[in-house]
Amino acid sequence: CALAAGCAPAIGDPCSSAINCSITGDRVCDATSPGGVCTIFGCEDGTCPAEATCVRWRPMESRLSFTACMRRCESDGNCRVDEGYRCLAASEIVDESSGEPLAEVVDTGENDPSRFCVAVMPEDGSM
Repeated sequence: CALAAGCAPAIGDPCSSAINCSITGDRVCDATSPGGVCTIFGCEDGTCPAEATCVRWRPMESRLSFTACMRRCESDGNCRVDEGYRCLAASEIVDESSGEPLAEVVDTGENDPSRFCVAVMPEDGSM
């Protein structure tokens, strides 16, 4: 399926460089996530591919805030659990010390999922 249209890497797929995510340059590899993750930074409402939703990270700190397409999910089984990813709702992603939200879904309407795949640190802090 090397060049078939249906085999393009999806948002949330593992990667080591942007070329793993897109030969046209429309997707990048977030190498800071475990195993790398294909995404699109700078998304807005309705601009992510069908398998993804646009999420604003650090919404309370506008100068540090950014948006990225994240893979939608219904359960942990839809995510790369073996690499430390879990299916969470934005309301579950908060700063433990302040209680401030660390993520909010930008998409509205049918692209507004209740959950998306997020890399989480294990309870023991290893990874």
